[in-house]
Amino acid sequence: MPTGRPSPGSAQSRREMNDASGVIVRWLEQKRRRNRVSAAALSVLALGSGAAVFLITAFLVYTVLSLVCGAFVRSVFWLGLAALGLAAGFFARTMKARRDGLDLVLDPMGFWILKDIWSVGPRLILEGLRQVRCCGELGELNVAACARALAYLAAQNAAVGWEDVIRHCPQLPWERLREQLSLLDGVLFLGEDASRVTLMEPFRLRLRWMRERERSAGKEPESARPRPETPPQAVPVNEPEKLSAYEILGLSPSASAVEIKTAYRKRIKECHPDLFAGMDQEAKALAERWTKALNAAYSTLNPRHRSAGPGSTRQR
Repeated sequence: MPTGRPSPGSAQSRREMNDASGVIVRWLEQKRRRNRVSAAALSVLALGSGAAVFLITAFLVYTVLSLVCGAFVRSVFWLGLAALGLAAGFFARTMKARRDGLDLVLDPMGFWILKDIWSVGPRLILEGLRQVRCCGELGELNVAACARALAYLAAQNAAVGWEDVIRHCPQLPWERLREQLSLLDGVLFLGEDASRVTLMEPFRLRLRWMRERERSAGKEPESARPRPETPPQAVPVNEPEKLSAYEILGLSPSASAVEIKTAYRKRIKECHPDLFAGMDQEAKALAERWTKALNAAYSTLNPRHRSAGPGSTRQR
């Protein structure tokens, strides 16, 4: 079955990699392998734990049914089958509710804590399935095309339209390229229709820093350097405070609580101080600024934080 990723060593792959920065290609390939291994391990752990919780839940239901209906139904098989059916129905209902973003707000009596504990099994299964999907998507990641897109975006100082990205990265259709770029934590899609794309400033500075180190070491050939329409400026012009909470987290207005938390964790990793250990104080200060903006966006969109405020109403 053909995929969007050219085979290693092919003429097309070598030509595409020559159009991107070598250091970005190597970094992205390492990140792809590392994230794929991590996703595979998390999927096994989450699905295994979810299955164990399901069996424990089914056993508890079987125990209750035996106490309540044992005098009428003496068949262990039918009681076990009923327990499995009830446990499966509960898991399916809870998973659907969480996928659709239902029951996300706090209740005044604190019963949400019991709901969270009771729904740990379905949440583990949902997370395991999400990690399986992520592992598959990373396996089809076109490293050369994404590296070329990142090299182009790193040379820009503002969001660009998808027409500009496709003109510089024609290897993939825009929809396919957007799907693959969305797997990278530092890429932002702006606008209601996600028609503009840019990079988080800490991520952009890291890419530029990596490329400058490569150039200073004399490892990057002249033909591999990007050809931006405008020369990059020393100080980035887009500010995180000017982005909406949905834009800075890369979410749609219909995002669920799980999607909000996942997006926040992905973005905040790009601002970790360890990633800027070899860079100047300006880059570190910018990372702190984006960290504050991400925390503010998460507090704004987190349903529990919203509902905890005065005068909050239940979200439908």
